[in-house]
Amino acid sequence: MQMRSLYSVALPTERDERDDKKTHEDIIKKNENCLNQNFGLISDKLYELELRLAALETAVEALAE
Repeated sequence: MQMRSLYSVALPTERDERDDKKTHEDIIKKNENCLNQNFGLISDKLYELELRLAALETAVEALAE
């Protein structure tokens, strides 16, 4: 199973001299949005895997009886 983030994130370490404060804040907000979307995708995938694992465990227990 391969999992990649769909939204790339490039965190700025410091403000570029050419960027004003508003532009810099916009860049940070866009990155935060991408991070939130990536974490949402990861959370959804973990939930899906937990459901599948629970179903497999139930099936194994049923076979063992």
